[in-house]
Amino acid sequence: MMLGNVVGDGTAVVVFHLGDQVFGISADHVAEVVPNAWLARPPALPALVAGILDLGGQPVVVLRGDRLLGFPDQTFGLDASIMVMKADARPTRIGLMTGRVSGVRPLSACRALDVAPETSFRGCLKAQLAFDDLAVSLLDWALLLNAEERDRLAEFGARDHDRQDGWKVQPA
Repeated sequence: MMLGNVVGDGTAVVVFHLGDQVFGISADHVAEVVPNAWLARPPALPALVAGILDLGGQPVVVLRGDRLLGFPDQTFGLDASIMVMKADARPTRIGLMTGRVSGVRPLSACRALDVAPETSFRGCLKAQLAFDDLAVSLLDWALLLNAEERDRLAEFGARDHDRQDGWKVQPA
């Protein structure tokens, strides 16, 4: 099988851990990885959202990876990482809280096994990647959130952005 069929045009995968599971997302979707940081926690925060990260003045809605994937709640310590996803058509930037990001692996260094979409949660598991020392479940970032969840996140992000704008000093 051609690896390009599994992962699109990507050439690398960002590898991260949640509990004892190892996952990957195409590096094409990840803008940057930041260490666990202080997150704003406004009232009425949805359970899926860990908080709001201020990234250079831009709000990033950080989702809990454990809840997004249906795992039991875990504690995210100092070694946790936040993958900030690349901006797309969504009005809200999104981040993903993980147990830790362990690196970026070239796709040329693995074997890929296709996974039938109907056998994985919401069809978001694209492939199983086998590196020499590690098995990685490759997730399809575009399918992790359904349309309703994306709409709710956009609404939540817009409310937070409006709240932050209220703190700006108005010219006299």
